[in-house]
Amino acid sequence: MLKFFIILFVFFLASAAFAVAAIAFWAPVSSEGNLWITAYATYARTPLFSAFITLGSFLLTLKTAILQRLKDAYDSETYKTLYLRLKVSCPDAKYYGSLERLGTALATNIVFSFLTAVLQLTIGFIKSAITVGLCVGIAATTISLIFYLSIQMFLAHREWFSKIEAEKQEDLKKGTQ
Repeated sequence: MLKFFIILFVFFLASAAFAVAAIAFWAPVSSEGNLWITAYATYARTPLFSAFITLGSFLLTLKTAILQRLKDAYDSETYKTLYLRLKVSCPDAKYYGSLERLGTALATNIVFSFLTAVLQLTIGFIKSAITVGLCVGIAATTISLIFYLSIQMFLAHREWFSKIEAEKQEDLKKGTQ
């Protein structure tokens, strides 16, 4: 769990540092100042706030339903077999460990979505390369977390669909006999 947060923090720092460097050093400067900062203040701040407050609210309302539905995927014989094989090489493994990590990723996405939205309305109004870089960096980190979450949910849903398809096929075989 700690590794996840360390990787997340390092990725956030890298995203923010890249955004600050891009804004501060590579942006064209006009009589109005740095064009990246002006463009962010004019065109990006409000849509970023709206998008991330909506995303955080959506994920918050669906978190329990998603985890409860995906729990069914972990109650299959296929997953039980995989877990028993894993338990041999890693005795500390938890049966619902990957579902717990998925819940942590969901919660982290929710927190980062709301944090991104709040930053747009607080320090996003300060017209400096560092504050704009911080706002853009945390937005990039949140989007990356969403992609990670999407991949993990795709894999969990694929397992769940395999389970319910196998159950339905078994029911259909029993019905024809």
